[in-house]
Amino acid sequence: MITELKGYAKASRMTFSKVLALILVLALLCAVTAFAATPSAYVVDIYDGEAITRVETTKTDAYEIVEQADIVLSENDKLGLDEFDAGKDSVITVYRAASVTFVSITGETQELVAAGTVADLLETLGVTLQAEQLVSVPEDTVLTDGLTVRITDAYHVTVTADGQTTELLIGDGTVRDALEQAGVTLGADDETSPALDEALYDSLNIQVSRVTYTERTVTEDVAYPVETQRSASMYKGESKVTQKGENGSRTVTYRDKLVNGEVVSSEELAVTVHKEAIAQITVVGTKQKPVSISSLKNSGKAISELQPPASLQIVNGAPTSYSKIITGKAAAYTDHPGAKTASGRTVKAGYIAVNPKQIPYGTELWIVSTDGIVYGYAIAADTGGFVKKGKFTVDLFMNSESECVQWGARDVVIYVL
Repeated sequence: MITELKGYAKASRMTFSKVLALILVLALLCAVTAFAATPSAYVVDIYDGEAITRVETTKTDAYEIVEQADIVLSENDKLGLDEFDAGKDSVITVYRAASVTFVSITGETQELVAAGTVADLLETLGVTLQAEQLVSVPEDTVLTDGLTVRITDAYHVTVTADGQTTELLIGDGTVRDALEQAGVTLGADDETSPALDEALYDSLNIQVSRVTYTERTVTEDVAYPVETQRSASMYKGESKVTQKGENGSRTVTYRDKLVNGEVVSSEELAVTVHKEAIAQITVVGTKQKPVSISSLKNSGKAISELQPPASLQIVNGAPTSYSKIITGKAAAYTDHPGAKTASGRTVKAGYIAVNPKQIPYGTELWIVSTDGIVYGYAIAADTGGFVKKGKFTVDLFMNSESECVQWGARDVVIYVL
């Protein structure tokens, strides 16, 4: 019995040990299972516009995490999950729905509500950019109210600045947009061609000119001015200096404009004159030289019966003072004694017929033929019949037909007194 009891007791102790070991194994398995079933917490930053909400969570569904952060989504809002990795510290972006305008390459316009980026909008609309096509705003631009997304043809544009040329493929815009894309920054005085607000077009070449300003002060000579005066007392072709010119001097402060390092213009800022320049004066003649007559016929005796003014001086058949010379051809005419001229004078050798538009009535003249016959002092008093025909310059009155025949038609020099 005792044995049995001892044997029973021994048997009981062995059974208890096995049971205890089994319980320990089961407990360990349960602990491991419980540990594996409970995920670890991690951190998610939720970007909602300018607001950032940090959530510590064990959830793996992005929408549940946003809900946990008490962020309410509207019907058309969208989550950006490119930077979200469930179970790991990551980022969720909330894109709020916005009213935007989409303009196709053909110009068709759609007004719609969408959320996300421009790339998301294009994907939603099933728009695939073809070669040589661009979207008006970067594809990673977040959609906001009032945004216009336009598909445009691409322009090949070059930007030349600082000795380097950049080739761009760019859509609709201005020169300013092209410079921004090329990474060119303008200084306050820099210039562009075309202007910054000019619209872009294909094959446009934009030139950037770097402009700077510098000041300099110099002392310099001032060239004397040259003045010309005219004198009727001197013959044409004659001249003389009546006052000799002298240079002046001055100190000047200039403001120079440099374009790409080269001076293109200068502005005077301040001037100090040390010596005024003296002008050089040259007198030139305006008087016509008398026509050279080889020899005077009939001893230079005048045909005209008019008495010349006492002031009229004749040398070698020509007056020493006159206002101008007319050369032409003269015919001769006569009339009965007592006849009147067109100006009302009684005919007389010396009263001649003219074209009054060329030589007004009353004009005093001295006439000599180029072959040396002196008609002499004359006054324009009549209108010649030659005016309409235009063959002669003047008609000279003679006292008889025989004198007219003797004169015929001759080349004459007419001095206007």
